[in-house]
Amino acid sequence: MAEPALETEALTRRFGALAAVDAVSLRVERGAAHAVIGPNGAGKSTLLSVLSGELRASAGRIRLHGRDVTRASPDAISRMGVGRSYQSANVFAPLTCAECVWLAAQSRARPAMAFLPSAERDAAIAARAARALEVCGLAERRLVQSAQLSYGEQRQLELAMVLATDPALLLLDEPLAGLGHDETARVVLLLRDIARDRTLVLVEHDMDAVFSIATVVTVMVSGRILETGTPAAIRASPRVREAYLGEDEA
Repeated sequence: MAEPALETEALTRRFGALAAVDAVSLRVERGAAHAVIGPNGAGKSTLLSVLSGELRASAGRIRLHGRDVTRASPDAISRMGVGRSYQSANVFAPLTCAECVWLAAQSRARPAMAFLPSAERDAAIAARAARALEVCGLAERRLVQSAQLSYGEQRQLELAMVLATDPALLLLDEPLAGLGHDETARVVLLLRDIARDRTLVLVEHDMDAVFSIATVVTVMVSGRILETGTPAAIRASPRVREAYLGEDEA
């Protein structure tokens, strides 16, 4: 069996006596769009924070492409090819779209680029930033100040900033939160496009979006994994329907 992009073993994060993430063993295959769903308080966002290094695991192990990163810093994990987005758009409001994405791109310039002439190095960074803006549908908005964008466009810009770091694995925390119908449709298409050549771990409450993007779905309840399977299997699962999906359909 091929080595997974990401794997956890009995991963746990406690806050005092509360185990927000409780002995979670998860396998994310390379190239998968792996959604993590569940009711509020299930531990989904905490799981992403532990995976990205922002919160330290209380117990268990995290392996990224086979390498143990359980104690790695957020910066180290990012430099290993992991990108992260958050529940609220996280952009630099005073800067233009181009400036935001350029900053993200240059932050991950490879050490070998230090030996290139400055003009060549800057051109390579600018090209990566321009590609990220194009993929995210913001090429024509590149000179617009981030604060002047709609909220949906800000979410697109945040994704462009993440892509500009050239991650192999993206951890996306409710990328559709707060979006209107048209904005949601636009970002769903963007996520489906991104998922063609990158691995996604997606936390999202919009079930229509989840089932249109995900190739694998994991359901969490009270910090634990209830079930993992294909979207069709999760839809049909009596346990999942009783614990979560049935709430949405009641």
